Amino acid sequence: MATRTRLWIVIGAFVTALCLGLGATVVVLFFSARAASQPSAVVASYLSHVERGDIATALRMEGRAAKPTEVLLTGKAYSHATDRMTGFRILDTRTVGAVSTVEARIEQKSGSTTAKFELAKRRDPASLLGVDTWKLRPVALTTVEVTLGAPGRIDATISGVPLGWKGAVLRIHAFPGKYPVAVTSQSPWFTIPSAAVAVAGFGHSDRFQVPATLTAKGEEAATAAANAWFDKCVADPSFHPTGCSFWLTSGADPGEVWANQTWQVQSRPTLALGAWDFGCRTPTTADVSAGGCWPVTTSTPGEVMFHADYSIPATGETGEITSTGPIEANVEGSITSFTDAGAMFTSVLWTD
Repeated sequence: MATRTRLWIVIGAFVTALCLGLGATVVVLFFSARAASQPSAVVASYLSHVERGDIATALRMEGRAAKPTEVLLTGKAYSHATDRMTGFRILDTRTVGAVSTVEARIEQKSGSTTAKFELAKRRDPASLLGVDTWKLRPVALTTVEVTLGAPGRIDATISGVPLGWKGAVLRIHAFPGKYPVAVTSQSPWFTIPSAAVAVAGFGHSDRFQVPATLTAKGEEAATAAANAWFDKCVADPSFHPTGCSFWLTSGADPGEVWANQTWQVQSRPTLALGAWDFGCRTPTTADVSAGGCWPVTTSTPGEVMFHADYSIPATGETGEITSTGPIEANVEGSITSFTDAGAMFTSVLWTD
């Protein structure tokens, strides 16, 4: 009988120890789960994924859908970036009702910035056990406005992936880092230097612009196109050539007939080609993409004279007329694109 009593005592002790152990385990798991679900812990987990370059997991945490146009929001693109996150520190957490805001300091080799992350409380089975869970809202990533200063489509990569440049401004999001931009296509008319998009921290708006530079062949073609426009104006026999920078204030008087009208060049205007202008707008690009052009101006005006033979049928009078003096001639406009044949010049609109 004593043996059986001791056996039950042993079994009771074992069961008690087991219950206490399970209870302690449940308590530990409860507090661990609650700690892991705290807003600061969620943000720390998110930033840890970014720091390690696990971009896919970070995007899933914030519920951001992958879009083909977001060329930098991939692990491949981030793997080519430099000056990435080197660390972070949670600074503050503020919770009001069902919304929590966590502030963190983001460290990069180039410096440090602060960022705020918002989370929303969500209801799930864990809430019944007293464990609040928090969902990270879409993070305010830095938005970069990318513009390549060159006409038309350009084959280029950013951080090793195709940029998809078609002449329109690209607005893309990026994590902290420095993303190299390289042009993979070659043009005989212009060159675009390699550059890099630098992104510091989160939540900023940055502009990245890299201008093209005309090659010697491009400058020659641009000058030729502008001169061709001037020559076309000179070849127009009317007293007021359409769209040109020179003209007479009036034509033949009533009853007077002009013939053999010509414009004669006394001196040609000296042209100057400017660097790529991102703010340039022309009649052909005003409503298209990013616009931009190489401006063409006149550094020294040219001069032209008008000549014509005249007659007055009513009296039989004939003679020659010329402009009262040299008329200033200018060239002003822009090089907006190139074709296989050369540059395309667009003049400003000349008015009386």
